[in-house]
Amino acid sequence: MRDTVLSSLTRRVGTALAACWVLSGSTLAAQLTPPASGGIARLDQLLQRLAEQRRVLVIAAHPDDEDTRLLALLSRGYGAEAAYLSLSRGEGGQNLIGDELGVTLGLLRSQELVAARTVDGARQFFTRAYDFGYSRSLDETARFWPPDSILKDVVRVVRRFRPHVILSVWSGTRGDRHGQHQMAGVVARQAFDAADDAAVFPELGQEGLVPWRPLKLYRSTRFDTAATTLELATGRLDPRTGRSYHQIAMASRSQHRSQDMGQLQRTGPASTRMQLVEDRSEDGEGPGRERDIFDGIPADTSWIAVFADSLRGQVSVSRIAEAAPLLAGALRRAKALGVSEERQALLEQALAVSAGLVVDGTADRAGVVAGSELEVTVQFYNGGPHPVTIEQISVSAPSGWGAPPLHRPATSLEPGTEVWQRLTLAVPQDAVPTQPYFLQRELVESLYDWSRTPAEVKGEPFQPPLLQVAVRVSLFGTSLTLTREVSYRYRDQAVGELRRPVEVVPRIEVRLEPDRLVWSSEGPRERGFTVTLLHNASEPTAGEVGIEVDGWSVPAGQRFGFTGAGESQSLVFTLARPVGVRRSDVTLRAVARTDEGAEFDRAIRRVAYPHIRPTPWVQLAASQVRVAPISVPQLRAVGYIRGAADRVPEALGQIGLPVELLDANALARTDLSRFDAVVVGSRAYETDSALVRHNHRLLDYVEAGGLLLVQYQQYQFVRGEYAPYSLSIGFPHDRVTDQTAAVTILEPQHPAFLGPNRIREADWDGWPQERGLYFARTWHGAYTALLEMADPGMSPNRGSLLVARYGAGTYVYTGLSFFRALPAGVPGAYRLFLNLLALGSAEPRNGRPAGRR
Repeated sequence: MRDTVLSSLTRRVGTALAACWVLSGSTLAAQLTPPASGGIARLDQLLQRLAEQRRVLVIAAHPDDEDTRLLALLSRGYGAEAAYLSLSRGEGGQNLIGDELGVTLGLLRSQELVAARTVDGARQFFTRAYDFGYSRSLDETARFWPPDSILKDVVRVVRRFRPHVILSVWSGTRGDRHGQHQMAGVVARQAFDAADDAAVFPELGQEGLVPWRPLKLYRSTRFDTAATTLELATGRLDPRTGRSYHQIAMASRSQHRSQDMGQLQRTGPASTRMQLVEDRSEDGEGPGRERDIFDGIPADTSWIAVFADSLRGQVSVSRIAEAAPLLAGALRRAKALGVSEERQALLEQALAVSAGLVVDGTADRAGVVAGSELEVTVQFYNGGPHPVTIEQISVSAPSGWGAPPLHRPATSLEPGTEVWQRLTLAVPQDAVPTQPYFLQRELVESLYDWSRTPAEVKGEPFQPPLLQVAVRVSLFGTSLTLTREVSYRYRDQAVGELRRPVEVVPRIEVRLEPDRLVWSSEGPRERGFTVTLLHNASEPTAGEVGIEVDGWSVPAGQRFGFTGAGESQSLVFTLARPVGVRRSDVTLRAVARTDEGAEFDRAIRRVAYPHIRPTPWVQLAASQVRVAPISVPQLRAVGYIRGAADRVPEALGQIGLPVELLDANALARTDLSRFDAVVVGSRAYETDSALVRHNHRLLDYVEAGGLLLVQYQQYQFVRGEYAPYSLSIGFPHDRVTDQTAAVTILEPQHPAFLGPNRIREADWDGWPQERGLYFARTWHGAYTALLEMADPGMSPNRGSLLVARYGAGTYVYTGLSFFRALPAGVPGAYRLFLNLLALGSAEPRNGRPAGRR
C-alpha cells in the first residue's frame, strides 16, 4: 500500500503542480500561508517565465554550496528557469540551531534548501547520496558513493530539467579539498557529456526521459577568481521588490540557519563569476569574449514568448484585470496547437491571477488515522471583475481514499462572490504514516533506496502533498483548473492564522525512552524505561503495552485506555540486566496491542523550525542498549553549558552522572565551586552569549581548583582568547575523518588514561563518522598533548586533546567528536570522557596560580 499511495500521489500532480515547481510563489512552503492570487508581481513573474525558456542547472555536493547570486539573478532577473542539484542532503554536517544530526539533519537541511529556493525563485533537486561526513579524496568518496549511481541520478535530473547551461560549483580536482566536492565536479562534467547519449543509462527511457544536449558548461570561480571568463552583475535592483539580486541571494543563503550562514543584505555593486569550460552553441563567443551566460543560445521567438513579453509591457496595477481575456485567448490557442503542458499551466496560472481567482482547501484536523473520515472544505472566491462558471470541485487524494469529484451543475459566480463546498474523505484501513519518500526504505550503505519510488518523484526534495483541492472553472470560453494543498488552519491568539500540513498518523503513537542507553555493568542491575502513548483517534481504544527483548526477561505488560484524540499516557517498565552479563548489545522494543488485535510500535517525530516547512519522520519505538564495563567517577555535580546539536548532557545523565545545565543566570551567579567539573558543549561560544560574557568566571573557577572541559569550538573561540593559554585552529581546520584511524597515546601514565577506566586500544572502536575536528594546530607550552592520530597519508596530528594546569585547577580542550560518539552509545567514548571529568580529583589541588598565556 505504501508504494501505491506514493505512486498515486505523483500521478495526480498534473500540469498545475508542474508549474508550481517552476515558480517559487507556489511552493509547498508558500501553500501553508493564507491564500492569495499573487497580484501584479506574480502575474509579471509568470509572463516573464513564459517569455524566457532557457534553463540553467547548478551542480554541487551539499546544501549551502550553491551560488545563490546566480540563481537569484537568473530566476528573478532574467525570468529563466534555474535549478540547483545538490548531490547530498547534508546529513554529515553540524547543526547550530538544534539537536538534529544524521538523517534528521538531512531533513532540516533539505527544507532549508526548499526555503532558499522560495526566496531566490529556483528549483531544487537531489541525488540518492547520503552525506557520510568529510572526505579527503575522490577515491574515498567513491567507496561510499558508487560513481555510476551518482552519475545516473545527475543524468536523470539533466534529462528531466533539460538545461541549456550547466554550472559546476566545483572543479573536480584536488583543489576542491573535500572529496565530495571533487565528485560533484567530476559528475557535472561527465553528465554534460553523457546526458545526450542514448546508450548511457537507456533505462531512464522507461521513466519517460529522453537524451538532452546541454550547450554550455561553466565552472564557478568563487574560489579561483583568476580563471574568470564571465562576470555577471548582481547588484541591479529587482523592479518587483526594490531589492538587488544580491540582497535576494543573501536572503536565500540566510535560510541555511543550521549551518550559521546568515548574511548581511548589502546594497551596491556585486557580481558572480564563472569560467566557460565548453561551448557547443552555434554562435558562442568563446571564453573571455562572451557577455552573458546565454550568449550563443537563441532566445525564444515563438508566438507565446512574443505574446507574453508584449503583455508584460501593457499590464499595470490598475489594468491587471484587462489581461484576463487576452490570456484566455492565448490559452485556447495553446491548447489547440498542442503547446507543452508546462506552458499551458503557466498560462492557466497567469489567467487565474489576472482574473482575481483564489482557491483554498482546509481540513478539520492535521493528523488523520487509518479507517477514519476527514472533512475537507473547499472555498473558491471570485475576487475579480469577471463572471466565471464553476464546472467541477474535487479533492485529489491517494488511491483508495474515497474522494470522488463533485460534478456540479454549471454554476455562474459573479464578481465578489464565493462558493463553499464540504467533502468527506474515507481514509483506508491500510493508510501508512506520512514521511518523506526517501525514508520509506532503509539506506543501502550511503545511498537512499529509490527502488520503489515513482519516477516523477526521484530527485525531488519531497513528494507532493497528501491532499489537494482542485476547482475547474471557465471564463472567456476556456477552462482552467486551480489547485491548492489541503491544510489544517487554526488561530493563534498572538500570531493569528497558522497552518499545518495534513498527515497520516498512527492510531496510537508509541515512544520508548531512552532510545539509546549505555548501561554500565558495574552499576545498578535495574533501569527504568518509559513508554509514552499518544492517542490520535476520536473513538475509544484500549489494550496492553509491553517491552520485548530477545534473551532477557521482561516485566509484565500494562493496560492502557483512551476515550478521545489527544490523550496520552506514560508507563514505566523496570528492566533487570541478566546476572553476569558484562558486555551485551540488545534492542528493546515497545509494542502496544489493542483489544481488537492491532499492533502499534512507532511514533511521528517532526523537524520543525520557523523558517522551514515542518517535516514528519517515523521513529520505531525501540531502544539500543549496550552493556559495557564502565566505571563512573564519584562526582558531586557536573555543570554543563549546552552547545550546538548537543545531546551530551543527556548521555552523561543516563550513565549516572549528576549533570546540571547552566543557563545565563547560573553562569552569572551560581557558586561554581560546588561542581567537581564544568563542561562546555561543542560550539557553545557561538551559541551562548552568556558564556562569552561570563567566561572569566569559568577561568576563575579553574584557577581556584576546578576542572573545565571544553569540547570543540570554532574560530570565534580562538579570536576571543577564551582559553587560559593561547592556542590556534588552522584554516582549513585540522581533523581526522577516518573514524578507524589508529590512535597513539603520547602520555600512557597520564591520569586521563588510567582511571577510573584504563583506556585500551578497543576503546577507539565504533566511533561514528570521524575521530574529531577543529583540533588545535599550535598551543602554549603549558598544554600537554595526550594523543596522536592521522588520516591515511596525512601527517600525524597531536591537537585533539590538550590538558593544562591553570592555577590550582585543570583545563581541557578536545576536538574529539564526543558530541557524536556519546549519544551514539560508544563505550570507549564514555570511558575516556569520564576519565577526563575525574581529572579534577586525580590532579593535586595545591598548585600555585599561574597567569594567563
